[in-house]
Amino acid sequence: MTSRPPRRRQRTRFLLIGAVAGLAVIVLGAEALLRAAPLEDRREELRVLGVPPLASIEVATCARRAGDDTAGDVRDVFPAGGRVSSAQVYACPAAYDGLRVTYAGEPVGELLSRRDGVWAQVNDDDYALEVGPISGHRELRGFNTGLSVWLPDGLHEQIGDVGRPGRRGDVLLLTGVLYRADPDDGGGITLRADRLEVLAPSIEVVAPLHRTQAVVAAVLVLLAAMTALWARTARQR
Repeated sequence: MTSRPPRRRQRTRFLLIGAVAGLAVIVLGAEALLRAAPLEDRREELRVLGVPPLASIEVATCARRAGDDTAGDVRDVFPAGGRVSSAQVYACPAAYDGLRVTYAGEPVGELLSRRDGVWAQVNDDDYALEVGPISGHRELRGFNTGLSVWLPDGLHEQIGDVGRPGRRGDVLLLTGVLYRADPDDGGGITLRADRLEVLAPSIEVVAPLHRTQAVVAAVLVLLAAMTALWARTARQR
């Protein structure tokens, strides 16, 4: 039985240590560049005014077991047309099934055209209603959350633009009927809107030019090109 020569094992160890050290330098360097990036704080400009308060600030969770009356309790006190959040709906879908509700949020991604209307993903998280896209402030405010919304013809045409990287889309105030399992949406939770009001127009949010990052990127590209040229020349010798 042969064993690996000590010199080869030592070389392998150094290669592994070098790879780990290089990865650490890359991660730390990327974090340092991110922290050094210029920032134009526009949170006040992006905060949406005129959003009605939630009908209830409580997020009641329904349990799937006999004797759980949470959904019924929520329905009993929910005012017709009251505003709900996506967090409340997903925590207890049965409580809002078939109810007329109000919902505020930002359509993101694409409007999916269908016969007689469009489907939209409308987010109501802090990035939509409070602080705008993260590229404009780098402040973490949780995850993106929202509802699937059906907008019939005559309604979706009022939307000027949707949210995407570098742009906060129109912020909408929607009223309609919420369904726990909409058959036209594959059995998903859907708000079928029949009223739409634009609370805030779309606005572009572009991060300022990061000159240090641009210089570092140019230097790395130059080093990569020089390394590739050196490797090619070494193979030809």
